[in-house]
Amino acid sequence: MRGRRSGFTLIELAMVIFIVGSLLGAAITPLRVQLESRARKQTSERLALAVSALYGFALTHRRLPCPDRLPRGDGREDRLGDDACEFSEGGLPYIDLGVRSDDAWGRRLRYRVSAATAADTAQANFAAVDDGICAHGDSDFDLCERGTIEVLSRGDDPKTGVIEGKFSYEIADQLPAIVISHGANGYGGIATNGRQLPMPPASHLDEWENIDGDNRLVLRIYADAQTPCADDANEATALCQFDDLAMWLSPTILNHYMVTSGQLP
Repeated sequence: MRGRRSGFTLIELAMVIFIVGSLLGAAITPLRVQLESRARKQTSERLALAVSALYGFALTHRRLPCPDRLPRGDGREDRLGDDACEFSEGGLPYIDLGVRSDDAWGRRLRYRVSAATAADTAQANFAAVDDGICAHGDSDFDLCERGTIEVLSRGDDPKTGVIEGKFSYEIADQLPAIVISHGANGYGGIATNGRQLPMPPASHLDEWENIDGDNRLVLRIYADAQTPCADDANEATALCQFDDLAMWLSPTILNHYMVTSGQLP
């Protein structure tokens, strides 16, 4: 009598591969979520350190630093003379501040300051634009100055309580400075080697807002990629992917630090 053949048949082998693949797929998704969550926490810690360093710089120099030139910055602020920044937005001047230059994904932290620039030398102030109430004629802080940066978010209308998950509203304004990470997708970001990363898709208007160079930025809850999507008020479509992170300087806290340190008034 012939001995019975041992081993898997093709059908059994296919079933084993399918089961193993399913188990690996189920394991990889939570792992990806855990890794991104860890990276976001690490990036938030770096943003907090950067903001603390900016407060410290203001106490030491009686002004905020200018941004570093991107895409290939040297970690130092770029100034034009005594009364103007070369740019209002660029990289964080990490060497001047003594902090990390990048987020957890290896992209340069973006830094915007309410500052006089070469194109606007009439405002001789690095930290905030003078509101004209008590113009003092020099480039130092005073208690009457306000920043020009505002931050928007999305969600239910906070004034009326109407459930409009895509309603756009302001959460901060007159900010002296803000530091931004472009998150895991990196849209519009700059790698530490100076490489420009891809821009957001056209429908991702909220992430576009954080790279268009103006004083209006967006910070809203994390949203994964969905199709179709649109960053608008239409409730029929989902909001687009958003994973940017940001922290800013409070004008009142900045003034408090300046007063308690004897720098103001």
